[in-house]
Amino acid sequence: MIDLKGTMGIPFLKKSRFTGSDGALRFVLEKRSRDDGDCLAAVCWHGLYCSDATPDEEKTTEYFPFTKEGLAQAQEWLNAQR
Repeated sequence: MIDLKGTMGIPFLKKSRFTGSDGALRFVLEKRSRDDGDCLAAVCWHGLYCSDATPDEEKTTEYFPFTKEGLAQAQEWLNAQR
């Protein structure tokens, strides 16, 4: 189970992306700029390889508000992908 509490938060994501894994599930959380403002992108895939070594067509991306609540939603979504 992915639990991000105490690990990182929105201030961290303003400056850097966060990568992690849970079993075979790999994921990246990062801030992205869109026409309607900043959002939180949650990208996940299953396998042994890092994001750069995994083809984009094997990844699933979901967007959330770039807020504390959006981060909680992203965590919930990632746990549902396992």
